Amino acid sequence: MALSQSGGLNYERLANCFVLALAARVSLAFRKGARMNTIQHIELERAMQSAGLVVEHIEPGRLVRCKTDEDKGLQKSGWYRVFDDGDCISCVYGDWRQDSRGAWVSGASRLQTFEQRAATQRAIERAKEERRQARLVQWAQNHAKLMTLWNSAAPITESDPTGQYLIRRGLVVPDTGVLRYHAGLDYWNDGEHVGQFPAMLAAVTSPTGELVNVHRTYLTHDGRKAAVPTVKKLFASAGMMAGASIKIGTPTPRPDGRLGLGVAEGVETAIAASILFGLPVWPCVSAHGLAAFEPPLAIKHFYVFADNDESGTGQKAAAQLGERLTRQGFTARIHIPPSVGTDWADELMMQGVIA
Repeated sequence: MALSQSGGLNYERLANCFVLALAARVSLAFRKGARMNTIQHIELERAMQSAGLVVEHIEPGRLVRCKTDEDKGLQKSGWYRVFDDGDCISCVYGDWRQDSRGAWVSGASRLQTFEQRAATQRAIERAKEERRQARLVQWAQNHAKLMTLWNSAAPITESDPTGQYLIRRGLVVPDTGVLRYHAGLDYWNDGEHVGQFPAMLAAVTSPTGELVNVHRTYLTHDGRKAAVPTVKKLFASAGMMAGASIKIGTPTPRPDGRLGLGVAEGVETAIAASILFGLPVWPCVSAHGLAAFEPPLAIKHFYVFADNDESGTGQKAAAQLGERLTRQGFTARIHIPPSVGTDWADELMMQGVIA
């Protein structure tokens, strides 16, 4: 016990002892083959949680898939890689779906030497490359599954459940190869097989035309939405979803001879806007997809058909896209249906354009 000359506690000496003890404990994190102590474990958990990852227990030494806050059922869009086999403990983590990533280094990193910091950076770069290679392998596997599914479906006709679904919505069956009908698609919910349902499939392709996903809408045999928890779903992607779209139709000349193209969120909304405005409209799957749409460079004039959401989500996504297109030198016009809580499919039905 550290005592002062008067017999009391010497707080200065106690503080110094505490600092030395803490430094000794922290230095353990840098020895070869070090493992995380409790404080480091908690710090890393908090860092991953703040990034939206759901990690039940941390596994060092390999690339690990995990759930995110937005994952449902058996989905695992998160990933991380902990390095604890060197002079410093570090971790790289992220979200496959959003293509986001972050890095964490032990709180004792301020005590690192130049060589230790360089080793940490090499470990982070190694994790990024491992993640990139793993994603390429996963994309290739997903692409093979998507192609098998797509090839098992048939073109849409007015008499099949998909055609009947579109007609019931006041739409037409578009002459396109990017929409198909599947007679019996499995529906899974939280790992349980619910059954098979007819489905409308839509090919989601990258800006350069590669298939990156297939959007599906589950239906009944008489062309209505199926009674399932989530009627519309995507599969695991086979490439970057940012910038992708469902390319229904080809851009058409405007009165001035220049090519024009519309974009919207959903398939039904896009078909409705195409009927109302007389030009091809590509669905971008969601509000996020609409905001991230990548325009074909040969087209200079775009029409953005937003949803009039009570939350403002659709309007915000359309505004973001419109502003970006304008900055990039394109012409962009935003169209929003007049009634709050509606989209252009609702507007078409209210106008009674199609009997």
